[in-house]
Formats: sequence, C-alpha cells, structure tokens
Amino acid sequence: MNIKDIAELASVSSATVSRYFNERQSLSQETQGRIQKVIEVTGYNPKRVSNKVDINRNPTIGVLIPSLLNPVFAEIVAGIQQRARHFNYSVIIIDTDYQPERERNAVVDLIRQRVSGVIMTVANPNNCAALELLQEFHLPVSLVHNQTHPETNAYRYPAVFVNNYQAGWDVATQLLAKGHRQLGMIAGQFNRTDRAQKRYEGFRDCINNNPQATLDTVLEIDPTVTNPFTDTNQTAFPSDITAWFCSNDLIALQLTNYLLRHGRLVPEQVSVVGFDGMSIGQITYPPLATVKVPHQQMGIIAVDLLLNSRHHATLSLHSELNYELSLSGTVADVLRTNNTIQSIG
Repeated sequence: MNIKDIAELASVSSATVSRYFNERQSLSQETQGRIQKVIEVTGYNPKRVSNKVDINRNPTIGVLIPSLLNPVFAEIVAGIQQRARHFNYSVIIIDTDYQPERERNAVVDLIRQRVSGVIMTVANPNNCAALELLQEFHLPVSLVHNQTHPETNAYRYPAVFVNNYQAGWDVATQLLAKGHRQLGMIAGQFNRTDRAQKRYEGFRDCINNNPQATLDTVLEIDPTVTNPFTDTNQTAFPSDITAWFCSNDLIALQLTNYLLRHGRLVPEQVSVVGFDGMSIGQITYPPLATVKVPHQQMGIIAVDLLLNSRHHATLSLHSELNYELSLSGTVADVLRTNNTIQSIG
C-alpha cells in the first residue's frame, strides 16, 4: 500500500495525498475526510516503508462467501474461478462464517489487497455495512444468491439469484398436492441468511392459503453447527408432522439421519425436502428431494455482472435463474383413510 493506492481509493491525485500529510490545511474538509477515511480503513502509515514485493498488481477478484463447509458455495466458487481465469483474473476467497459483522472486516482486507471488485453473498443486502463500504470506495460488486427488490437501496447492486420466495411456495404446493396437511420447516437463522427467510415466507404463505393445512413448527438453527439435532431436542419434532421443508440440503440430510436414528421411516412415515440440489444428496438412499439450483452457473454470471459493472456496460444488473423441483426419493404421497394416515412410498 503506497500513496498512489491511497490516492486511487480516495479519488484524488498522489500530490493531493502528499499535501494531506505535509500541508493539510490547504485542502478542503471534504477532501481531507475522504483521504482520512481511506487511511483509517487500510491502516496506511506513511512512515512505515514496506520492502515486500507488490503482488496485487495483477487483476484480482475478491470473493466473500458465508461458509467453506457448505458444498453449495464450493460450486459457486468453481464457477467464479472458471470465468475469472477466462478474463485473466485471479481470485481471493474469504469466508464469513455466516457472521454479518465479519463481512465488513473481510471487505476491509480486500480493499487493502487492492482487488478489482468483490463478489459476495451476505446475510442481508438491505442492511449491510460491507456493501456500504464498497460503495464508499467505488469498488464494483456483484451479489450471489441475494435477491434485491426495486424498492430497496440494495437494488442498485448487480445480482444473480433464484426466486427463493416462489421456490418455497412451489414446494408447499407440491406437498399439499401429495396430501400433506401438517407441515414443519427447519431453516438457518433468518438474521444470518436472507435466502432462508424468503424460502420460509413463500412456504408459509402458500400453506396459509389452504384452510385445511397448518405450518405446525418452524425451527431456526445455527447454520455453522455440524450436528444441530441431538437426542435432547426430540420434542421439537412432533410425530404428527408428515412433511418437513429444510432451507438447504445439509439441514435436510442431517434431519433425515436424525429421524431414521429415532425410528421414523423416510419417506414412509415422514417426508423431507431440502434446497440446493447438492450432488451428495443424490447418492444417499433414498435420494434427497430438493430444489435444484444451478450454482456453478451462478458463479459464472456473477463474474460477468461484476466486470460489466466495472466497465460501466449498459447491460441488465439482475439475473434471475430457473430452479427445478425434484420431489421424489424422500417425499411420498399421504393416503388418508378414516382416522389413519399412511404414506405411499
């Protein structure tokens, strides 16, 4: 990090930065404020001379993802890297562990690395300090999986996504058509993933439209915990619920394993639906019912959106991709005869 870097980030000349350090009073308060902001964020110290080789002159894209443990984000990163290589960009990857407060810290690190732009999945784009900081520094950004809406400030950011609300609605529609009337949902904590929130809202609203159906239980779990279901929380899974919708495939696989360990047959006694279309869910038996999302394509498009933004191309800022319902395997129809309920596997 040198004076030229500070000047570029503050949108001033190198000479202006030099004047800031030597004759600050000659600069306007607004210019001083911009330079000071950059110095505070980057930690630049003009008295500290670095002997390190500058390795960040090659164009680099910063990538912020919530987790390196969820295979979904590995697929997205694979698409990003494939497309970035095509344009001779390298990639820096940082995971934020589903922690909104870590998003800003990660962006500060990427600004110091002098990246050309940032691709990110955040907890909530409508209330995100990291996005605001990128906006201040005029760094191009594109969002992956975060769906923004025209009435929000976040709509100005390029984004690639699926319609999570509609997908949740469609899952409920299919489960209701299969005879399920008492349903439950398990999701990552809504304050840490807006995707789970939207999937829940669509699922809930569809069920509420059916006077014979009820959404009996909604559980929010920590998305970073590898074993969220233990023997101590058996009461959280009422036996009269015949179908569970999970906000991602990892949760669905964990739930299926938990139910089977406690003598509940899937799908003969209870159905389970995930979300994402992870390949590992298709090699289990029975294969996991899910909503398939083209994650690698998302990563590819995210790079295109970022570079279009960087070069001020007049192309669409938002790309909504199709998803595919695959409700077989761990989902069965419900047969109702008098007071008994049976699932037809």
